[in-house]
Amino acid sequence: MTDDSLLHDRTHTSTESGLAEAIDEAVESASALLLERGDAAIEDGELDPVFRAHVIEILTEAWTRLAGLRDYGHLQAPATLDLSLMQATADVLLAQGLHPAQPLVSANVLFEAALPAFAARMPVPAVTVAQVLHASVFGRFVPGALAYAESLRTQLGGVERVAQIRLARQLRETVLPELAGEQSTRAATLVRALSWDLGRPAPSGFPEALLEYAGHAETALAPVEVTEIGARGQVSPAASEELHAITVEAIRNARRHASASRIDVVLLWRPSTLLLTITDDGHGASAPLEDLASASYGITSMRQRAALVHARIRFETNDTGTTVTVTCPTVAHTAADSKADVEVDAEVNARA
Repeated sequence: MTDDSLLHDRTHTSTESGLAEAIDEAVESASALLLERGDAAIEDGELDPVFRAHVIEILTEAWTRLAGLRDYGHLQAPATLDLSLMQATADVLLAQGLHPAQPLVSANVLFEAALPAFAARMPVPAVTVAQVLHASVFGRFVPGALAYAESLRTQLGGVERVAQIRLARQLRETVLPELAGEQSTRAATLVRALSWDLGRPAPSGFPEALLEYAGHAETALAPVEVTEIGARGQVSPAASEELHAITVEAIRNARRHASASRIDVVLLWRPSTLLLTITDDGHGASAPLEDLASASYGITSMRQRAALVHARIRFETNDTGTTVTVTCPTVAHTAADSKADVEVDAEVNARA
């Protein structure tokens, strides 16, 4: 065996020994911090076995990169881009019923505990230790937290869907039979339309679901005309759901409260944004809709839905009708698309 081989073996042994010591110190320190705050990751005074295994894997990855056995020039941890690992982490958190913020709290605790243990044993600058350790720790916990939040959102959507189906059945079986006579014709029409809407499957895409909704006509209700301008783009799944809900709510408001005879929905597709407008010819509101938001659940709901998907919403109303305007980012647009948006708007204005 050559001298170089002996040196490599000794270095490798020292590296492994240092890793074991660093992990023991970090786990002990993290356990003490979590125990002190009564964290869910502690069971009977010990770190949860699943969480402990996850921690060891993360710290081993960071140590391996710092030890030079893997290049750490690129600080993005490989696990950050592993979608299957993100979902697996989300599934574990969901099964444990933890708070959505728990992964971020755990990441902070682990980083605080591991940094001194690693810095004391690594022959590299402390700032490098902090950078690599931070990438490995938060590269695992943050994507998992995001996936967990999305899983919770999906579950909530399922619960909401069940509630809608039950309400639709109750409207058909309980309310409709009580509505009889000429004065109740319009009320019965509204109930039938609402029951049909609530009983439909969840929106499968935007604007396809909206076109289907607009095509369902009730003779006593204002018809809905949908117009698309520009090459159809794509919005995120979350935005698709929220835009559909906002549009349907605006249509319902126009039918129920404004006595509209016509409702126009225009989708202006631009390279980086979708401009959605819902306009009716009803009598409008008694005050600016922004001022009525605190007293109107529908308006508040639309504003909240828009905020969830980083969209802007504006309300305009007068004695000739009401317009709801939503501006929502499209998917996978580039920096040059903002300029293209202006060009599309200019072309539309020229046509007008």
